[in-house]
Amino acid sequence: MSPRSSASLDTIIVGQGLAGTTLAWQLIEAGQSVLVIDPGDAVTSSRIAAGLITPITGKQLSLSATYEAERIAAEAFYRRIEHRLSCAFFRERTAIRVLADDAERIKWNARRSNPNYEPFLLPPLEPDLDAFAMRAAQVDTLAYLEASARVLPMVRARLDWRRDVSFTNDGVTALGHHARRLISCEGYAAARNPFFDWVPFRAAKGEILTLRLGSPRLAQTTHCGIWLAPTALPDVFKLGATFSWSDLDQTPTASGRAELEAKLSTVYRGPYTVIAHQAAVRPIINANRACMGTHPRHPALMFFNGLASKGALRAPRASSSLAAHIIHGAPIQEDEDIAVFARLCPA
Repeated sequence: MSPRSSASLDTIIVGQGLAGTTLAWQLIEAGQSVLVIDPGDAVTSSRIAAGLITPITGKQLSLSATYEAERIAAEAFYRRIEHRLSCAFFRERTAIRVLADDAERIKWNARRSNPNYEPFLLPPLEPDLDAFAMRAAQVDTLAYLEASARVLPMVRARLDWRRDVSFTNDGVTALGHHARRLISCEGYAAARNPFFDWVPFRAAKGEILTLRLGSPRLAQTTHCGIWLAPTALPDVFKLGATFSWSDLDQTPTASGRAELEAKLSTVYRGPYTVIAHQAAVRPIINANRACMGTHPRHPALMFFNGLASKGALRAPRASSSLAAHIIHGAPIQEDEDIAVFARLCPA
């Protein structure tokens, strides 16, 4: 650990989404003093996310080599914070994957014999049903973020990086608060941050519907190109999500709603009512990897971002790695280090 400076705080975190909240808890658990700055926007990608933790995903029915390590880290972390906050938001789920067509059936027949898949599979469903069941989990991201916000040291403000941030000999000052380091955990908003506008975001807009179902439904997640996931209310489910690489804003569209409703029949055929339609931008930077590390020009300025659509799964392990780097000098995994983009940073 480096010698302490005269800064009154160890770390200021900007952004209270999954990345910022989870990193704040990791640092606090390690004895660090932390302040979180967040504008309190009602709609963000973290707040509207379904929080799904699912082992076998995508058209290729792939099982990530890092999934089990990330899942173990995620469950251990969320259980600790649940205990700390006296609030339940992590739930084990059964996930049903419906096979959409013959190509997926052929792919699954090849995949299912892989012994690496066996620990995640549950007993088969009806023999004539083109689907399989998995051990999965779900984080109620809104409950997690709101419960954390009631306890974390917090300033509700929208930071103007040019006006409100200044660097000192022994750290950084933001909104009058002095710390050894300042960490941007802003999701896609970091693309407009003048200190990080060189980071190559490959973000995608996603739209989600919240539905009240008119027929009884088990508290399981169902996947078939889209997903239908339970909420804290027994008859209310979230349906998502679209992917759009253009019009990166938070405005729901008629075409997005039509796409989701058209696909709903693959996972549910009963009556329903749409009670909310929301959109946000996924912070994708480096495919399926987080992006973290120190600004190449400002050693008191750091970055933690890029959790994409699997933030509930990835945030605990990735934030633990960054916390270990901050506190103990542990190396950042090369393919997650923001240093790989340093050549894009203007002098």
